[in-house]
Amino acid sequence: MEASDLQRISRLLPIFLAVAETEQVTVAASVLRMPQPTVSRALHSLGGLIGAPVVERRGRGIVLTAAGRELLPYAQSAVDQIVAGVAAAGRTDVVGHGEIAIAFQNMLGETVVPALIRRFRERFPAVSFGLTQGSRQRCLSALDHGDAAVALVATPPRRDDLVTLPLYEEPLVLVVPRHHRLADRSRVGLDAFATEELIALKPGYGLRLGIEELFAETDRRPRIAFEAEDAHTARGLVSAGLGVTIVPSFPPDPQTEQIRIDHPKAVRTIGALARPGGGTPSVRAFVGFLQTSGAAVAVSSLGPYARPLVSLPA
Repeated sequence: MEASDLQRISRLLPIFLAVAETEQVTVAASVLRMPQPTVSRALHSLGGLIGAPVVERRGRGIVLTAAGRELLPYAQSAVDQIVAGVAAAGRTDVVGHGEIAIAFQNMLGETVVPALIRRFRERFPAVSFGLTQGSRQRCLSALDHGDAAVALVATPPRRDDLVTLPLYEEPLVLVVPRHHRLADRSRVGLDAFATEELIALKPGYGLRLGIEELFAETDRRPRIAFEAEDAHTARGLVSAGLGVTIVPSFPPDPQTEQIRIDHPKAVRTIGALARPGGGTPSVRAFVGFLQTSGAAVAVSSLGPYARPLVSLPA
């Protein structure tokens, strides 16, 4: 194989990994911020270079071929080695050891954070993680005070002193009891539920900020009946018939109905924040991993309930 072919293969590996992770070309294209035809051509080119197709269609998605499955661990190792090399460049410390302190909002602790840690530790099994979880404000404070090297939060702020790594965005939905007057609606505007008793998270939580932004441009103010500390509690109160709530989309349950909110701000971005170039080599390797693979791993862990990020709001 010519050196030029190897160079072409190396450039195509991140695209292949994103497709392998998400099992959908459309989702991978959104995660990579590339046109879908570009991703499809990249897969075709990769198959031509190695002499066998790497993916094949199955239903609405795609799966790896036998050749793709053989290539996958080598592709992951190659990209991980590049990330580790960049993180370690110019430093004498050892990459892959020590503890990485991360802070994350509670709603990320069930699927996203475990998926990210698992995938990173497949390459660096000796790395440990110190975990801080809580409200969005608590996570940002932990980052500012040096108690966390990376913070994973909703609606990550744009700050000159931090690197912002958008991972995905997800729609916010109105959740009502199963027999509510709006339960048979597929979409609603803000006016449709402005008079309802609303169950919101307490100030300082990202979802509370999202609700405030939704109503900020209207003459309506939400009637907050209860303040919870997590989305699970808010949904439980809705199940009991004590009001309605606004949370990210979630797997259906028999007690509630989810209704899309017809408003451009009824969506939130999930992202990571870190100090540019700071921390140990292992921290820098983790930030590099988030840059190259974090979006695909996060979206894959959420299944069909998250909408991949196409562009970060200005």
